[in-house]
Amino acid sequence: MKLLDDLFSIVSCHSGEDGVEYAVRLNPEHFIYRAHFPGMPITPGVCILQMCIELLGKWCGMPLVLECAKNIKFLRVIVPDKNPDLRCLIGKICREEGQVRCQISVMGGDDLYAKLSLICQRVD
Repeated sequence: MKLLDDLFSIVSCHSGEDGVEYAVRLNPEHFIYRAHFPGMPITPGVCILQMCIELLGKWCGMPLVLECAKNIKFLRVIVPDKNPDLRCLIGKICREEGQVRCQISVMGGDDLYAKLSLICQRVD
């Protein structure tokens, strides 16, 4: 399930020597928040993971799927109507033979919401 331009949208993208930073905005009206959880919506961890994979694929210019998650830590819940604006910092990017490895931090202001170390595979 593709989440870009549905659950979230890209506000800006800045790349530098250390990697790339995407500013994204969640859509608090997305249908998933009606089920997760009614009256107290939070962003599901699997959606945070998929968002990061899609952003990495966008930066690499190719669709990706998750091959291996070396480490995933969800440190705080993301409440879409209270903190819809996030930054996804993608660093330590290593591309080789259709595979991409990276580390991603999902931030809101100064708060760290999630840290992920991923290995993704190019979709042919």
